[in-house]
Amino acid sequence: MKIAQLFERHPELEEIYGLVRIAFEASRDPAHDLYHVVRVTENAVEIALGEDESVEIAALAALLHDIKRPSEDIDGLDHATEGGKYALKVLLSMGYAYDIASEVALSIRDHRFSSGREPGSATGKILQDADRLDAIGAIAIARVFSYSGKVGRPLHSPDLSPRDRYEGFSTSAINHFHEKILRITPESFWTGTGRELARERYEFTVAFVERFLKEW
Repeated sequence: MKIAQLFERHPELEEIYGLVRIAFEASRDPAHDLYHVVRVTENAVEIALGEDESVEIAALAALLHDIKRPSEDIDGLDHATEGGKYALKVLLSMGYAYDIASEVALSIRDHRFSSGREPGSATGKILQDADRLDAIGAIAIARVFSYSGKVGRPLHSPDLSPRDRYEGFSTSAINHFHEKILRITPESFWTGTGRELARERYEFTVAFVERFLKEW
């Protein structure tokens, strides 16, 4: 379901989307921008439909999951933790029931897979799967190289071997694939729908890295 269709069925979500648009107005990170939020939201809706879970709650979590990402570049505060706090506050102020607002807030707090936190609800699992889907596949490849250009790391350097585990920053774009992206296997997704959606994207990513190294 595209986001325009989502808003037709759940017009109350447009107000949330308006807040997200404002938050990303000054963002200059193409790997984590408003379009990433839209893709994750559409992923979350598709997974929620496949898992017979609430589309509205999944969409709330996805729309708000990165709302504090732009400010993290400025204040250094973890966007997942701060985003969860913000979501709870704003959803309660808009009249959402506490159990819904709390579930969304906790899902956002726990969505950052690299933090090691495991989501404790169906919404949390949907959000983490939806976010990780955007970390594999064609768009994910573009995101990796875009971010590498932003921070000034090389495309590849044969002299820099990948580490055994991801430590928060990779020394090259290709090392980032080995250290993080290629470890997002379909089997690591929480939901059956997420696993199905991940398979083709993962295979494409593996093939790309193999082709890149062959051409290098």
